[in-house]
Amino acid sequence: MHDPFSNFTRSQTTSSLFLLVATIAALWWANSAYSSTYQNLVHTPIGFFVGGFELRASLKHIINDGLMVIFFLLLGLEIKREVLAGELARPENRRMLIFCAVGGMICPAVIYSLFNWSLDSQIGWGIPMATDTAFALGVLTLVRKHIPVSLLAFIVGLAIVDDVGAILVIAIFYTQEISVMHLSIAFALIAFLAVANYAGVRQPLFYIIIGVAAWWAMLKSGVHPTVAGVAIALTVPARPKLASGRLLDKAKLIINSMQKKTKEVDVLGSRRDHEQVLEVRDFAERASTPLRRWEDALDLPVALFILPLFALTNAGVVFGFSSFIASLQHPTGLGIITGLVIGKFIGISGACWLGLRYKIGCLPDNIKLVHVIGVSLIAGIGFTMSTFIAALGFDAQPEHLHNAKTSILVASVLSAILGVLYIRIIATKQHNREV
Repeated sequence: MHDPFSNFTRSQTTSSLFLLVATIAALWWANSAYSSTYQNLVHTPIGFFVGGFELRASLKHIINDGLMVIFFLLLGLEIKREVLAGELARPENRRMLIFCAVGGMICPAVIYSLFNWSLDSQIGWGIPMATDTAFALGVLTLVRKHIPVSLLAFIVGLAIVDDVGAILVIAIFYTQEISVMHLSIAFALIAFLAVANYAGVRQPLFYIIIGVAAWWAMLKSGVHPTVAGVAIALTVPARPKLASGRLLDKAKLIINSMQKKTKEVDVLGSRRDHEQVLEVRDFAERASTPLRRWEDALDLPVALFILPLFALTNAGVVFGFSSFIASLQHPTGLGIITGLVIGKFIGISGACWLGLRYKIGCLPDNIKLVHVIGVSLIAGIGFTMSTFIAALGFDAQPEHLHNAKTSILVASVLSAILGVLYIRIIATKQHNREV
């Protein structure tokens, strides 16, 4: 049950550490004597020109509209894998995960809207809907010995459904003007990739070239280009072109013939031995799926480079004590903190209770409602996706964006502390009962 989550969990736990370091660095830098250099770096224009054609954007936009597409591509690959072969492939688990995730999205959005009803900050209702998987898993590892192993799988599945909801919110509600022509081109290119998948095309370069063109068309359409990353991921082949068993059998024949040789295999001096080893490698690669290979290839670059860069350029909130308190008292701040800390708790725990009571779905083995309550508290950590949505919604409202970023940080810290304390308390009570 847990094997499909192993690589995902490792990369997300690593990402949480790098995210934390990048966030602390951004906060220190933005509030230090060198704050002007931070602002200059974030808003520095970068680009190139060829003849009359010029392409230029700030470092922040390059990261948010360019590199973050790779993060969303990885999310899309993980979503597709989970639907086909993971926890979301089992109907009873899928129903419960979706039910809990929807509750964990609707409740925070409603709470935020109540605080900001009829105000110009109401556009930020999508901010408290999201959960940061990397930070959430990083916090769970602190209490890993006190929880069932399957709880890690549960929160990964929950976060994946949560990410689907956040992606839909970005695509539908945080899009300004739409160019129908460019959007049609983007969808046509993505449809072309889907047809190529069905036709058996497996060359990565083909998907990269067409995918970049689809991203560019989506960027010009007005729909946020990260949506293209998810859509492209759904077209990546999830099955090998030929049956894995047949390919591996051919590889075994070559390996057996090499083992029967009287002299030692010499891949450096013997060209024949070298070619046979390469042939085995090719068979092994063709027996795996492009989806899995892409996911493995993107894990570390996203965890160690892209997400920390995003945090470094977006988490630099400038505040003094008075402005910090003012941010938390503003309807934007109150809505985000209450939505993430209380809304996630009520939404996920309440949905789980209803799901169990009315037999809508079931929880994985060894997981009980008390464990889900702990997860619902930790799910209030909404750093990466919440900050991303805040940057989209309040792009032209710097005051609201400042309040939102401050509140996201506060809510994430509160959620982490409450979740860890709760899990430790229930673990202690259970231990005392057993003794």
